[in-house]
Amino acid sequence: ATFQPLVFDEDEFHKPQGQFPAFATTDLNGNAVTSDIFAGKDLTVVNVWGTYCGPCIDEMDELAAWSASMPENVQLIGLVSDLYDPNDTDTLEMALAICEATGATNYPSLVSCVDFVPLLNSLVGVPTTFFVDSTGAIVGEPIVGANVPGCMAFVEEYLNGK
Repeated sequence: ATFQPLVFDEDEFHKPQGQFPAFATTDLNGNAVTSDIFAGKDLTVVNVWGTYCGPCIDEMDELAAWSASMPENVQLIGLVSDLYDPNDTDTLEMALAICEATGATNYPSLVSCVDFVPLLNSLVGVPTTFFVDSTGAIVGEPIVGANVPGCMAFVEEYLNGK
């Protein structure tokens, strides 16, 4: 057997565009959260992460610090890509422990649900960060990989352009 690298044409990737999926789920603490969460802010940073993902976990302390210093009109939420059911206590406990250990308890992380399947299926990998305006529209290009400075730069540019 020989290694054959995967090569994709640019048009083979289906980057999410348009609206972020409408959703109804819970956060890690069991609080109900819907896509109405976007309405209260000019911009929401949605960081999709996994409990199995080292780069995701490594950037969470930086995300937590950034979240604490965001302007009033911007918010951060996490989306746990590998937690599909709040009754999956092993993954839920792991996600809660990760948030506690990294200080990422100052912003909500959401349990994935069927509403997120098309979005999650479109990801190249995690972490992936989306930017969503108050109407639920995805703005800009998602940032794939741990890149908090890049996310911060996008938010600053976006707010300065308003």
